[in-house]
Amino acid sequence: MLSSVICKVGSHNVNRRRVWHDGINFRTKCTRCSAPLIRDHQKGWRPFDEERDLRADRLPHPRHA
Repeated sequence: MLSSVICKVGSHNVNRRRVWHDGINFRTKCTRCSAPLIRDHQKGWRPFDEERDLRADRLPHPRHA
């Protein structure tokens, strides 16, 4: 619970060991709260927003393919 508060107030902790490429961007999850993250070219790592980032040409996670 405390970890999710830290992520909301501060920033997410990128799990660099689990980064994968979806054909467009690099993606991973936060190690503290498990929120999906995407690497933006201008802003760096940020939370994945389904309305903004969901596209049909994105590849699924390699283990879910």
